[in-house]
Amino acid sequence: MLHRLGTAAATTLVLLACAACDKDKLKGPDAEVKKTDVKLDLPAVPAFDLPPAPADGSRTVKELRVKGKKLFETDVTVHGFVTWAYDCKTAIRKSDEDDKAVQARIDEDPTLCERPKFYIGDTAQTPIEKSLWVVDVPRPYNALEMKRIKKKDRIEPDRCEPDEKDPKKNICGPYNVGDEVEITGSFKTSSPHSERNSEGLVVYKKMKNITQNWETPDIEMPEGAAQGAGAPPAGAKLSPEDLVKQKKG
Repeated sequence: MLHRLGTAAATTLVLLACAACDKDKLKGPDAEVKKTDVKLDLPAVPAFDLPPAPADGSRTVKELRVKGKKLFETDVTVHGFVTWAYDCKTAIRKSDEDDKAVQARIDEDPTLCERPKFYIGDTAQTPIEKSLWVVDVPRPYNALEMKRIKKKDRIEPDRCEPDEKDPKKNICGPYNVGDEVEITGSFKTSSPHSERNSEGLVVYKKMKNITQNWETPDIEMPEGAAQGAGAPPAGAKLSPEDLVKQKKG
């Protein structure tokens, strides 16, 4: 009887040992990543504070880009530096073209050029992707308009005579990359000429170029002139686009 009990106990121990072995097989390998008591010296979280607002009450570029939604559809004055400016000749020039050839193509077809525009940033080194888009910038009348529209009828409020020497009449202000400027305009997500930016853009109204000591003159709008940038006056001549289409047709 005692022998049978001893045999049964031994059998039980063997079965338990085998079960333990199977359990170890099912457990799988130990994780390679182990806990450690080493403390990491992480860098401080960078501050995302906005730069201080200019004392003259204007806005900064970063302020408009970060918290500007509440200012959509309002007029703003923003201080900054020109970080990029559109140049039609550079944009459309072919590899074998000189300035004269490029200008000839533009004079023949002004629609090759986009409307003047530029970007401004809080510093001259601000990358374009963090700059603010300024659109509907005034431009000189092109060669086709000069040819087809009499001077007395050239009263568009967003254009100027190419050879205008009187600073009190010239609304086409100078701007170069690096210039310090103050731009006043409407802060929107789209312009009257279909430029769009969900983060906002400034539809140009006037400019003060601090670097070049120039400021948009206060010009009284002539009778019959358009009441908004880009809007045609009553009885306006054909647009440059229509003039080109008519000529090609």
